Amino acid sequence: MGKKRYMEKDVSKPMTNALGIADLLALKSSTDSHYYTVHKRYFSDDKLICPACGSTKTRCSKVVKRSFKDILWDTAPTDEGEKRSFRVFDLTFYQTYLRCDGCSNSVFPEPINFGDKGCRYTNRLADALAEGTFRFSYKKVCDYYGVPASTASIGPIMRRRIQYRESLLLPVSTPKKLGIMEAVFFREARPIIFALRDDGVYCIDILEDSSEETVLTFLRTLDSNAVETVYIDPVDSIRSAAAIAFPSANLVVTDECILRYARDAMLEIIHKDGKRFPVKFKDGVLTIPNNHLQDDYKRRQVTDGLESRPRLKAAYDQHQTLMKLMNGKWTFSDLKKWVHDLPNGLPEFDTTADVINYYNKEIEDYILTEEKLPDFYPTALQAVCEAFKGMPHCIFDVLRARCFLTINHDTIEENGIKYRLGIHTTRLTQNMNDITKNIKEAREYGL
Repeated sequence: MGKKRYMEKDVSKPMTNALGIADLLALKSSTDSHYYTVHKRYFSDDKLICPACGSTKTRCSKVVKRSFKDILWDTAPTDEGEKRSFRVFDLTFYQTYLRCDGCSNSVFPEPINFGDKGCRYTNRLADALAEGTFRFSYKKVCDYYGVPASTASIGPIMRRRIQYRESLLLPVSTPKKLGIMEAVFFREARPIIFALRDDGVYCIDILEDSSEETVLTFLRTLDSNAVETVYIDPVDSIRSAAAIAFPSANLVVTDECILRYARDAMLEIIHKDGKRFPVKFKDGVLTIPNNHLQDDYKRRQVTDGLESRPRLKAAYDQHQTLMKLMNGKWTFSDLKKWVHDLPNGLPEFDTTADVINYYNKEIEDYILTEEKLPDFYPTALQAVCEAFKGMPHCIFDVLRARCFLTINHDTIEENGIKYRLGIHTTRLTQNMNDITKNIKEAREYGL
């Protein structure tokens, strides 16, 4: 490679100190708006070890110019206290690539710890962007700092900060009653792991997908002997993962699950056949038991609207029958009869019918359980599902971070050790709705 481009006399100590990155040396050509840097080892004769074979027979192959955006923070006293300001600038780093003569001439870059591979932001700027994106729009946060809002960079930026926040979490306290529910987020099913306790439902985590491997990987972090009952959504991969993780637990499909699937089918029909339906908030009005409608005028509106929509009326009657049936003492035979009586022309209810037909063992096991679900259980799960539907579109890492890493988890002490219970659904849904409001109202992000 010949002579090096820079010598030690080209390094500026004041600029290096101002930059404040331990492994970097700032060159004299640097300015407040643009730092030119090399690694400390640039002026060393130490041989870097090849990551492939461990050999020290390495030599410089090339030097690659990399460009980053970086940030420096300043704190200034004011009459009202301290005011924190920042300065975003360009950082150029000349990264050395080395060739190993010990293993087929492989080439590798010198390791760095101030910026991730493929990211154009230093770690400290990436962390600032990630912290803001937990609760605000990524674009708003980038606009605030004056950097491009690259969608390609948001994944690596968020994952780094997520790993840090996850490292602060306490181990999970395994509940006796565990649930796995799929919440739909922009047509993608995201499994939510929750615990049912005496004082409510606690969300423990959200998983990227419902594959058996993903679900099982999480479930194996829990005490397999402590779980007695698992409330599952009727998904084969979820049932299989739960059976492997908790071989002695009772796997059940609850009445809440069946009613939730039926309600989703009803909503789909309302959106297809209920256009210009003469009732405000029709989704809510047409999916609750009709005896909950105390307003006679609204009852007449519903009746009049259904008269001219025969398919919607058939679906409404069928849904009302199911809700009335499951509000009392019901048997599996009652459900089978409901499926048998489903009229033709309502394919939206096919999934609900399949749940009843193919998960009969899990449903019958639920019927046999002595302790039924408390009233707050279906309300809590519906609130979480609605909060998910309301959130703006984002990648999974951002979704999970906003749901579970922006709020303190509830904790418990067991045998002198502190564990986390998860997040109570009342606090979780409020937090999710607040974040959604921040983003949808385009609220400005600020320090």
